Amino acid sequence: MHINTSGLLALICLHVCLPTPVNSWWLLSKADTSSPNSASSPILCKNVPGLTPQQKRMCHENPNVIKYLISGLRSALHTCEYTFQREAWNCTLTLPGVGTSPLQIASRESAYVYAISAAGVSHSLARACSKGLIDDCGCGETPQGSDSVSISSRSRSPSDFVWAGCSDNVKFGNSFGRKFVDQYDRQHATEPRSQMNLHNNRVGRRLLANAMNRECKCHGVSGSCVTKTCWKVMPKFDEFAARLHEKYQLAKLVTNNDQKLFVRSTPSAGLSGRTERYVKTLEASSKQMRNELIYLDASPNYCAIDVKDRECGENCQNICCGRGWRTTREIVDEPCHCQFVWCCEVKCKTCKKLVERNFCL
Repeated sequence: MHINTSGLLALICLHVCLPTPVNSWWLLSKADTSSPNSASSPILCKNVPGLTPQQKRMCHENPNVIKYLISGLRSALHTCEYTFQREAWNCTLTLPGVGTSPLQIASRESAYVYAISAAGVSHSLARACSKGLIDDCGCGETPQGSDSVSISSRSRSPSDFVWAGCSDNVKFGNSFGRKFVDQYDRQHATEPRSQMNLHNNRVGRRLLANAMNRECKCHGVSGSCVTKTCWKVMPKFDEFAARLHEKYQLAKLVTNNDQKLFVRSTPSAGLSGRTERYVKTLEASSKQMRNELIYLDASPNYCAIDVKDRECGENCQNICCGRGWRTTREIVDEPCHCQFVWCCEVKCKTCKKLVERNFCL
């Protein structure tokens, strides 16, 4: 079997050179899956340094599941870059970014990356299950509720439907993802950073499960809706990432004491006293915090990094940190004046367009 030696050396160097332990399962995103047999071979995980014995065992026993886990991780990291492309921190996670600064800082950015990575794994596994691509799982559970009706019901309104079809199996995705992704931090669960990571992982999975929508299909002659069947599907991952970005903006700062995390509550108007009086453990405020991202440290100064030649779009003042930017102009071809031609084709003309792009100095 072909092994990408340079990629493997980069992974080993990345792991060995780090000053503190990292959640090394992220390094799977750099594993070589170009060989036809690599995606179904346990050697895939053997080449990734730092995995726990449990993770290696899961890799060995579930090579086909790991293939979709890696796909979900890569999708999460790519989507993170897209989501933050117009912000000062643009989700710098490529080598040597994963596991190094800024993610060794327990900032709100780290909180987002952990949450979206956990959700990305669950999303990929759940979708693969519903498509029949994983032997150990199938369709998700059929929802139970009073909002569906029996097919034999005589008085039917346009909104009536029955649960059928194949729902995305987010339960399997979350279960397998939790067992694999959380391994390192579960072994260090007394440490504040691992507690933060585990919480944000749970938030990512829980928000994904809560974001499932109903999708339906009509059945009948000539498109009539004699019966309508519905099933549960997850949102598109970029849509989920946008929702999670809102949680990132509202992330809560926590502190640690005696191996427990505390979240500071804003005191009511008119009250005075020590700030500690308004601090609660996460357990004490679980209902309020169970869907909120948390972080321990302030974000680093992202303007301290080199932003030269970074494309800044319409947000150059922020992204370029006041260092200025240059604008380039070019003529590009793009389809225009498109028309639908019966049946079934779309014909377009080609138009010239002036495009401006901004880059940091």
